[in-house]
Amino acid sequence: MKLLLIFTFLPFFAMTQISSTDFRQDQPCTGKEISLESFQWENRILVISASHSDDETYQTQMDRFSSLEDEFLDRDLILISIFNEECSTLNGEAISDSSSQNIRERLSPKENGYSIFLIGKDSSVKLNQDELLEPDELFRVIDRMPMRQREMREGG
Repeated sequence: MKLLLIFTFLPFFAMTQISSTDFRQDQPCTGKEISLESFQWENRILVISASHSDDETYQTQMDRFSSLEDEFLDRDLILISIFNEECSTLNGEAISDSSSQNIRERLSPKENGYSIFLIGKDSSVKLNQDELLEPDELFRVIDRMPMRQREMREGG
């Protein structure tokens, strides 16, 4: 499972400086179909919502996460970026418009601003805020979760 996550996560870290011009705004996004529930019991999910990938707050957040690949992998953490003005992504790879719309409906992020959500392996929202999230705080929240405590005891 960890090896699969490594290959899944590589595009995320390679695309932390993605530009809004990388996706055509006049075409529907026909990327991968996903649902938050499809990751239940396998992954924790970090969902970041912003108008576009060039959003200053979004870029600052991604810069803070850019060197933390091992920490994300260790915690089975994946990243979904939801954008209003371009294709949304899962670990840097485009997802379908219907997938991003379903995520928006479930989480109700700020309409034209920045929001960040942490979803646990049980599919419940563990953190929701409209400001930058410090990596140490993210990892503290995750590491206090009972399932994560068990994973650390079992060496997973």
